[in-house]
Amino acid sequence: MALNKSEKEAAGQLMDALYLDMFHLIEEHTQSRVNLERANASGAILLARTRFQHGGSNSVSTAQIPTENSAEFNALCRVVDSGDGRGISIERQPVDKSNGYVEPLHWFSVLPPMSLRNAVSKFKDCVELVAESTNLQRQLCDVLDWITKLRQTPLIK
Repeated sequence: MALNKSEKEAAGQLMDALYLDMFHLIEEHTQSRVNLERANASGAILLARTRFQHGGSNSVSTAQIPTENSAEFNALCRVVDSGDGRGISIERQPVDKSNGYVEPLHWFSVLPPMSLRNAVSKFKDCVELVAESTNLQRQLCDVLDWITKLRQTPLIK
């Protein structure tokens, strides 16, 4: 079974396109990880600033933190895998005490400092960035699998 020149050329172009996709995905994944590191560091600095500014006066007592004897509550944020290959996404629920969705920020005080609110915002961004990074990593693995399969065909050899 002889392979003609056009089939080999098409396979070579497909391989080139897959490598180009791979490089773009590596670049996007790296940028996503850098953004994640920046958001995490910014959130940590804001937490430290809050603690420094309030000198422990607004610290959470053991009576405020939920324990096994506390009322049940649901997570405001869930990671959902689509299952159809689209990757993971973040599902957020609105705060609703009647349905068990409570705001953990209010464990600290009814009116938390602005730096603590900003830290919460940064850490919420981190969760989104982790999901984005995971999806990019999955796409990259898919492209690498396709490259491996194509390299094993007689068209490339």
